[in-house]
Amino acid sequence: MNTNEIYERITSTIIEMLEEHRNNDFSECWYSLTGEVFARNIVSNHRYNGINQLLLSFIKRRRNYSLNRWLTFKQIEKLNARIVKGSKSAMVVYTSVMYLDEETGANITRMVEEMLKKKQSIEHLNIKKIGYLKDYKVFNVCCVEGLPAEYYEQPEIDSLTEIERDEKAENLVLATGANICYEAQNEAFYKPSEDKIYLPLSKQFVSKDAFYSILLHELGHWTGAESRLNRPLNNVFASPAYGFEELISELSSAFIMAYLGYESRITDNATYIENWLQVMKDDKKFVISAASHAQAAADYILQAANMKEIAA
Repeated sequence: MNTNEIYERITSTIIEMLEEHRNNDFSECWYSLTGEVFARNIVSNHRYNGINQLLLSFIKRRRNYSLNRWLTFKQIEKLNARIVKGSKSAMVVYTSVMYLDEETGANITRMVEEMLKKKQSIEHLNIKKIGYLKDYKVFNVCCVEGLPAEYYEQPEIDSLTEIERDEKAENLVLATGANICYEAQNEAFYKPSEDKIYLPLSKQFVSKDAFYSILLHELGHWTGAESRLNRPLNNVFASPAYGFEELISELSSAFIMAYLGYESRITDNATYIENWLQVMKDDKKFVISAASHAQAAADYILQAANMKEIAA
């Protein structure tokens, strides 16, 4: 599958997710909190990140898999296991790099990689570096027979009490050192010129889930400040750039909410949904890039709180 086809396929899946959410009266969640929340490779124990985490978790829910565990065809073969007839694979993507000679256009990737492997300098070469997407297939363990018994075992969920969960969330927020002003108001926003988050009082929200979802969304914007992850924040309302930043913060909030054990509904802001859908139909790189920035924002917040990253 070439890069353009990969972008098309991923974008169409996320469009399907958002349209399903809209058609179901904005009732869908980013993550199901039943069983294992985050997708991982059961053999390597690698936890997927960014767009892969989002896609695999959506596919798990859509196909009613009981476990969020995945493995490649080669791993299945090595374990002498078998794919259940009629099972469908899922796509995982990663970024690769191609090196071209600036003058001739020749592909010199193999030569450059050999030099880098030997720790040789490539500064003297006149090269053009091009990043592109590659994909590979993974299967859910529920689609595979003959794996080691422990691969199918349902995990023991180490659930926090409501008080413990809220305390963990509050400690995370405090550890960021973000300047947050709580007032009796109806708006929540981050003001870049003041580097300050403004929020309604917690009692104004219908639940702690709703409160922390909004707070973490604004913290997502907060990570974009020049002194942190340096993203453009003063974007024109309803522009593609504005929607891009909103999607970054929405996904960043969803990642952390799932990590903390809260239900995080996809936003019910119809304007945001329509903006994202329109931009995705015109720009196939939009959602993949947003997910990558969202992962970086979530990791920044969690690292500030000295918590483990949600995806390695």
